Amino acid sequence: MDNSKIETKVAQPSTEIVDATLSKTQLKKLKKRMKWLETKHERRLAEKQKKKQRRAERRERGEDVGPSRKNLKLNTMSNSSCKIKVVLDLSLEEYMSDKDIASLTLQIQHSYSSNRRAANPMQLYACSLGGRTQQRLDDIGDYKGWDIHFKEESYLEAFPKESIVYLSSESTNVLTSLSDDKVYVIGGLVDHNAHKGLCHRLAEEKGVSHAQLPIAEFLHLKSRKVLAVNHVFSILLRFTETSDWKQAFLSELPKRKGFSPVDSEETQDNAGTDSKKESKSDSDEDEDEARLDVPCDSPSNQIVAATMVDNGPQNNNDNSECRSDKKTDNSSSSSHACHGKDVVEESKSLNEEDEEKNS
Repeated sequence: MDNSKIETKVAQPSTEIVDATLSKTQLKKLKKRMKWLETKHERRLAEKQKKKQRRAERRERGEDVGPSRKNLKLNTMSNSSCKIKVVLDLSLEEYMSDKDIASLTLQIQHSYSSNRRAANPMQLYACSLGGRTQQRLDDIGDYKGWDIHFKEESYLEAFPKESIVYLSSESTNVLTSLSDDKVYVIGGLVDHNAHKGLCHRLAEEKGVSHAQLPIAEFLHLKSRKVLAVNHVFSILLRFTETSDWKQAFLSELPKRKGFSPVDSEETQDNAGTDSKKESKSDSDEDEDEARLDVPCDSPSNQIVAATMVDNGPQNNNDNSECRSDKKTDNSSSSSHACHGKDVVEESKSLNEEDEEKNS
């Protein structure tokens, strides 16, 4: 009993000191974090139960639920027929914040998940593991049980220098195919474009080969060609399955990049220009027909004539035709006027004769 009292008395001053040193915002975050850790196990169990329920519902609807856990355990890199090596370079954490490190570890998880569910997984490596990245992975769980070759040494120490190809969107070289004797390195960097061209610059400083994905040959992007780690890995994985870059890009690129195929966009542009030309020619023909139908002395034709004067000498022929038409119209209008006078005179004479008879 005495020992418990002593322990409680010792514990209270420490919490009071922590409360005194932290601000209200920091204290609020600390309490939220402690509450999250307390309910972590319960939330994990609830998430697993929801996944099982969703999986059962999909199976009842006859949908493909993917491979089972037993099949996934057998589907390893050692049993795969694909021997293409891909390395995640984790030596760039000095350029990232803690939030970016958390995003990077999440992208590593997505890459591992995609590789694990592939029919023939690629040989996935994670080099230069340590520091905050390793600490974050330790917090996630038993990452050492993942089917990934985790290495503390850098990719230059793990592989021959002449076999390395560092993937960078700023590179002038374009990647056309994948080879088993090459090692393709993806920079593990989440910086929100704060360090543009960093991976390309480091690759040149270390004297290793570099290349970019052939995105421009198949797609038009409305944004920069910088992709997340898991997206680059998924594109490479899909290419090993299909040997088709275009299909790999269309299936793995996120829609927020705002991309469109090169062929379809060009055909749409050509169709748009042709339709514009056709509509313009139709409008010109309609305008010419309107000029022929409308008399030259009408108000609308006066507007057309004014526009023809503004257009310059190129419409002189039209003006001359208009003048000739005006002359013929004037002559016809004068004949119509004379004929009208005769009719009036004849009617007057008839009226006079009728009056004389009546009288």
